[in-house]
Amino acid sequence: MSSDASDVIVVGGGVIGCAVAWFLAREGVTVTLLERGEIAGQASGAAAGMLAPLIEADPETPAGRCFLRWGRRSLGLFPRLVEELCESAGVDPEYRASGLLRVARNAEEAAALERRAARLTGTGAFATDRSDELDRSDDLDDSDEIELAWLGPEEARGLEPQLAPDLAGALHSPREAHVRSPLLVRAYAQAAARRGARIESGAPVMGLVRERARVVGVETAEGRRSAGQVVLCAGSWTPGFAAGLGAPLPVTPVRGQIVSLDAPDPPFSRILWGGSTYLVPKLDGSVAVGATEEHVGFDRRVTAAGVRSLLDEAARLVPALADASFRSAWAGLRPETPDHLPLVGPVPTLDGLLVAAGHFRNGVLLSPATGEIVRDGVLGKGWAEPAFLPERWLRPAPSAG
Repeated sequence: MSSDASDVIVVGGGVIGCAVAWFLAREGVTVTLLERGEIAGQASGAAAGMLAPLIEADPETPAGRCFLRWGRRSLGLFPRLVEELCESAGVDPEYRASGLLRVARNAEEAAALERRAARLTGTGAFATDRSDELDRSDDLDDSDEIELAWLGPEEARGLEPQLAPDLAGALHSPREAHVRSPLLVRAYAQAAARRGARIESGAPVMGLVRERARVVGVETAEGRRSAGQVVLCAGSWTPGFAAGLGAPLPVTPVRGQIVSLDAPDPPFSRILWGGSTYLVPKLDGSVAVGATEEHVGFDRRVTAAGVRSLLDEAARLVPALADASFRSAWAGLRPETPDHLPLVGPVPTLDGLLVAAGHFRNGVLLSPATGEIVRDGVLGKGWAEPAFLPERWLRPAPSAG
């Protein structure tokens, strides 16, 4: 490796790439992060910033329980993480442990949410068949009690009077939280830079450099950049870097549109979620309304139909938002895998190539846990979650050359 080479090159400047750079730089690993556009210029900059593993996870499936464990761990890391990032980078990600109300609008939704609460708090989120290969929680701290409470309509509106009067109840999750996603990405990047990482925007990676069965760097418009290991954190664009090298990673884009409105008067303080729409109150007096899920390839357009559906659902959940001032609308491409679990770990067909991508709509939430997992893997401490390994989708091929 040449004298100007890095221990690790990170491809992609979203929340996962910048988190990986930060966690590695803290350990003295020399890191270069290359982002083709702007830091947080894609899905991470278009996220509502929810940190809601209890409401997001499906406790009835092995993959859902796996996500729940890591989501809870990641959520628990945020208070200390944000404090450290504020000190290191001078950027406040606007972390707020606001709590969340998942609203039921009819008896069927109410029954489903009551079952969820019972599943998570009664029999326990991890009282599962230990033979299940995804149910591995030995390395995680799940000792904290899961706080969920089912509220009747009057109780729910007592907490948030702006809710529609025709709700059937709500599931209250007091520990869940949110951040301002672009600020979190910027904090990761600046904190990593202050620990010696090279953060380069406007630096597109044209391809991977391979010597036999090993990736030894990347090709850029300005020439070759060498590294001991390369970590692909390019979100929906990740497969394009590895497909030609015999590693067809199953990550596809899903468009998510979000609108921003002025908060009603009086405002609400918790995340409100009804049906497929959530409302996230921000410190600047706005409400993020999200999000659509559209399989339209790499089309990032904001559409009239998408905005209309979000505005209709927002007003159905909080009627006062029908008269709210419109601020803006945007869209991002969320990287989805077939099982909705991320790809985090080495590519078995190519030495020196790691992946941290495919976090779908939970990249912000899972960014600290992903940073820890990649850090430990790079430092030779092993890969903490086998269910995240890319090998589950790839068959090792004979070495070239």
